[in-house]
Amino acid sequence: MAAALLVCSLAAAQSSDEQLPGFDLERLETNVGRGTTLVGNGELMVPGGLNVSLLGHYQRLPLVLNDGEGDLQVVRNRATALLSAGYGVLPWLEVSAQLPFVLWQQGDDPALVGLGQLAAQGLGTPVLQARLGLLSRRQRQPVDLSADLGVGLPFGNGSALAGDDGPRFHARMTVGTSLGWVAPSLEAGVLFRPSILLATSAGAAKQGANSEIRLGAALATTGKGLRGELGLRATLSPQVSMDLLGGVRFPLPAGLDAFLMGGPGLGGALGAPRFRMLAGVSFRSEPPPKLSFMDATADRELQLALATPTRQQEEERVRPVSTWELNSLSRGDPLENAEQQGKKEPLRPYQPTPQEKVVLRGVIAFSQGSAELPGVVPLLDQAVLQLSELHRGGTVIIEGHADTEGTDTSDMFMSLRRAQAVRRYLVNQGIPATQVRIRGFGAEWPLSARPATEEERQLNRRAEVIVLTDAAPTSTNAQSPAP
Repeated sequence: MAAALLVCSLAAAQSSDEQLPGFDLERLETNVGRGTTLVGNGELMVPGGLNVSLLGHYQRLPLVLNDGEGDLQVVRNRATALLSAGYGVLPWLEVSAQLPFVLWQQGDDPALVGLGQLAAQGLGTPVLQARLGLLSRRQRQPVDLSADLGVGLPFGNGSALAGDDGPRFHARMTVGTSLGWVAPSLEAGVLFRPSILLATSAGAAKQGANSEIRLGAALATTGKGLRGELGLRATLSPQVSMDLLGGVRFPLPAGLDAFLMGGPGLGGALGAPRFRMLAGVSFRSEPPPKLSFMDATADRELQLALATPTRQQEEERVRPVSTWELNSLSRGDPLENAEQQGKKEPLRPYQPTPQEKVVLRGVIAFSQGSAELPGVVPLLDQAVLQLSELHRGGTVIIEGHADTEGTDTSDMFMSLRRAQAVRRYLVNQGIPATQVRIRGFGAEWPLSARPATEEERQLNRRAEVIVLTDAAPTSTNAQSPAP
């Protein structure tokens, strides 16, 4: 219907100076911030985080008209560029802006239907957007959920089919999560835009609805190396159009990422090409959250609570032994060491001495039966930053815990594996291995003694991270207990 009305108006034109009605031909929206190139994942950048990207976009046959006798390829090839930037303002607010440009486009001579030449270059519709965080997995919620509110400013060049006659507005919801090595996400929203005005021999007429429903879905692999992306976008208006794009994203030096995507377009709506290709680079910088120092009174109360088991200890049968205890047994008289070891109390969570200062403490939760770190862990980035700023060095104590997921022995091994996973991450970030100490407690020290929900059970599947300053030199020979 859009093509028929537009062709009728073109055929009725009497002057070669007449131009195509000004409207924004572009229908594909890209994502600014976290997530894939096409669809976000509902996660916001941390406050102070910055994301900047430059994207090149090629389209094949985005505007083809048919007057009943043949096709007129008004826009056969089109190349555009998109500069976008996003900034994390608050934990629940992220703002962004997009500025598109038409670099080059060409097609059949519009004079065949009585039109003047189409502009080959022009400024596109600038878009300003605010993203509001509603749910976050950082707060141990099941998914990331955000709402986007945006406005398209009427500054685009209509003669280059890059701008509408008035402002446009959009609102959408985005949800995403992580399932092992893949991260799915979904998006749904509505776009309100000015109607395209066409002049026919019968007078003025309006073409097309002034609102469109836009849907999106994406699936991406996780990790730090080469990653794959698959995205689907659909627009529901008087006509339906869809784009299916697949590609890869890979890291570059200096914090840059490069991406390449391509795929077919389906549907007869204006601006639905036969093929698209996207390529570009992005830069993201997110500072770790501000360090939080533990209050001395709160720390003392926490230590007293940890010192009392939440469930009655069974009579010792065979107590799991940590690595450093095995090493200590290998030094000196084995019989004497074993006799002294038998008199010691069971391992307890580490309690700093008065000469030590706790500068950072936090908990990392794990999935059931897993010792893999749950994606991005800001706590560990805080620990790396804090250790790099300590002038006299510091110590990181990692204590692994498990839920009652198996036998006592398997729980002990699982808690040690979780502690080792945290230690491996810190060492890979440049922390000397001699500054990192680990211990495993199995399921002996749960935070929730009788868990009834998955959230309570996850509290027990954890690794506790404690960053301490080195013990201050004293005039006595007293030594603080080593973990």
